Amino acid sequence: MPRASFDQLNAFVSVAEQGSFSKAAIKLKKDRSTLHRQVSDLEIDWGITLFERNGKAPKLTEQGESLLRASKLIIYQMNALESATESLFLGDKTRISICHDSSIPSSAILQIDKECRSQHPMTVINWLSRPRQQALDLLVKGEVDFCITLNQGELHPERGVSFINLGYAEFNYYVHKNSPLANRQQLSMPELQLHRQYVLEDLEQSNFGQQTLISSQTSTVSDPKSLFRLLELEGFSLLPTSMVEESNEDFLSLDLDFALQTGRLGYVLLYPSSAVKKSWQQDIINAVGDWFRETCSILS
Repeated sequence: MPRASFDQLNAFVSVAEQGSFSKAAIKLKKDRSTLHRQVSDLEIDWGITLFERNGKAPKLTEQGESLLRASKLIIYQMNALESATESLFLGDKTRISICHDSSIPSSAILQIDKECRSQHPMTVINWLSRPRQQALDLLVKGEVDFCITLNQGELHPERGVSFINLGYAEFNYYVHKNSPLANRQQLSMPELQLHRQYVLEDLEQSNFGQQTLISSQTSTVSDPKSLFRLLELEGFSLLPTSMVEESNEDFLSLDLDFALQTGRLGYVLLYPSSAVKKSWQQDIINAVGDWFRETCSILS
């Protein structure tokens, strides 16, 4: 049977952190005499002296100093447990899985994850990079909760799946700064066709990606980091501007005579139609939407 109560530990830690019983009483919204009694009872229960009370302010003893860190950890764990039970009571899931395709930059995942965890700290979020069809299959089976993917243009992407249009991200054709294509003015399509084109696998599987295959020599790459390394050697690639800016690499967009402006491609957030939106679901929708609002031009 524990000899210390949570209130006693809380009083001990608060007095130690605040440096006085009066300040700790204000922080905990308790009477000063209550904290004195709780700390004194704890000292009796443990059989040690936690504070020297000879001066104006209580001073931790060597024994009190040695027990402070462990006491803080117990309070932290108790507060985390309380937060977890409250989250579960409000309908939070303990684990959420979100599929995304490879064109979603890691900065987006970090921002969305941070925003969601600030509201649901006890929920674990799994980020799964999956091709569109595989992600949809997992969504329909109920094995994942959301899917962020390129918009294929269907009004209803799949039976049993609802969607939210997120916006239109900017895409450009890029080369490495040392490429013979770098800094060329008004490149023509025949000129590009002489060079290798690297294509993100998820983009290639979309209708938009198929329409942007220019070269007769195309190489499909699943991993964006590998694609960037390959571009250092040769070729060009159509990539989201946000991904290239995040890479901090020396890549340049091409000046093309057959494109008057940069291309834009829509994204959607998919979720099961049968899902009754709860607070955690709406918070994820809001967090995903926030990133796309900051990054993309959303057409009205």
